[in-house]
Amino acid sequence: MKNVFSNHFLKNRRAVSQVMGSVVILGIVSSVGSVILFNGMNSISAFTYDLSFHEASKNQIHREDLVFEHVRFEPNTDNLEIDLANIGSVESTIASITIINIDNQEIITNWVDLDQTIQLKDNQQIILDLIDDTQIILAQGSGTWNDPAYVNSEYRISLTTTRGNFFTTVASPFNT
Repeated sequence: MKNVFSNHFLKNRRAVSQVMGSVVILGIVSSVGSVILFNGMNSISAFTYDLSFHEASKNQIHREDLVFEHVRFEPNTDNLEIDLANIGSVESTIASITIINIDNQEIITNWVDLDQTIQLKDNQQIILDLIDDTQIILAQGSGTWNDPAYVNSEYRISLTTTRGNFFTTVASPFNT
């Protein structure tokens, strides 16, 4: 007679099959993952709901975007033409402009009020010093962009909008 407690009996026992183990792990992962997913979606929904209560004009500040397309320093004058493109999703109104000579920190134009609106997906040309000759002050030399005091310098041009955004670029006369 065989021994009831032989090793043969213990050798026939098997562990949980790989398929059953995979199903159990998949169930655990999917249940924990769905809890995390729905919690994240609720947080995003609550954040979006909170944003809807903010003032619309403050939301539009972040949607304003202008690009300097071209800056032209007119030869033999102190006139300046700036071509801007509105690539934002709201119209922009330029409130003021400032131009500073980067080399010596000379203020060429100091907070000139413009009040020019640029419509959506449109461009606008701003011409300074064409009419009254008081917007741009070139105090050195002949007072024109051709003068050696100005022709070899770089200028920081900064625009401020009515929403409080500012856009800036660096340009030099005649692409020197």
